[in-house]
Amino acid sequence: MRIKLFKTNLTEIQKICLAGLFMALAVILQKVVAVNYIPALPFVRVSFCGPALIIFASILLGPIYGALVGIASDLLGYLIFDPRTYPPFLQITAIYFVLGFVSYFVFSLVRSINNRKLMLGIEVGTLAAIWIAAFLFLLLNANVELVFKIVVPIVSALLFIGLILFSVLFKGKEESQLMSPLQICFASFICDFFILLLFGSFMKACAFGFSLFVTIFLCQAIVMFVNVVLDTFFITTFQKFTKKYFVEAK
Repeated sequence: MRIKLFKTNLTEIQKICLAGLFMALAVILQKVVAVNYIPALPFVRVSFCGPALIIFASILLGPIYGALVGIASDLLGYLIFDPRTYPPFLQITAIYFVLGFVSYFVFSLVRSINNRKLMLGIEVGTLAAIWIAAFLFLLLNANVELVFKIVVPIVSALLFIGLILFSVLFKGKEESQLMSPLQICFASFICDFFILLLFGSFMKACAFGFSLFVTIFLCQAIVMFVNVVLDTFFITTFQKFTKKYFVEAK
């Protein structure tokens, strides 16, 4: 299997300018248009398209620029909004560094996969297992309020079903797509599962204490349902407007 690396015709000046734009937008999306630092769950961050923007920066500008966008967006967001409220969590910054760097290679690899049944089977099976685990945790945990036991499983299930339907049924013009929605969904799922869920839970446990690891992991798992939906929708949209900048690797 030949891996289809992303190549663009952007100059270094253009990449630097776009990286600065992505950094500024990511700060806004991850600190302003986001749910951050809930008092009872300070490790939860629900960002509306923040991770998607970092991922797309990696695809469009390359892994080095993607990593810089990930680092800078988190550090600048902290320096602008949180310096007097919370201590810096460099462990969380490391999560976004890895997300910006690794996403380029994950999406390049998935771009070379055309087995729809394999991608769909792995994604549906894993997300279903995570949903069941999160549902049981909420159901059996006496400290969780009844409203959350009802609302969270229903909302996450609807997001899960909507995500799969969008990935499978969405049809776009072939010439306007670098990757199909299903490929984007699968690549986003891989990034979210391994980087934000597994690696992210470990790094946040380093910051907030390993006694909270199970809670952090399950909260990250629930957030993943939102992230994968947003990543799939926005990256599918972004690629339509930037396809002219991509060139086939020789």
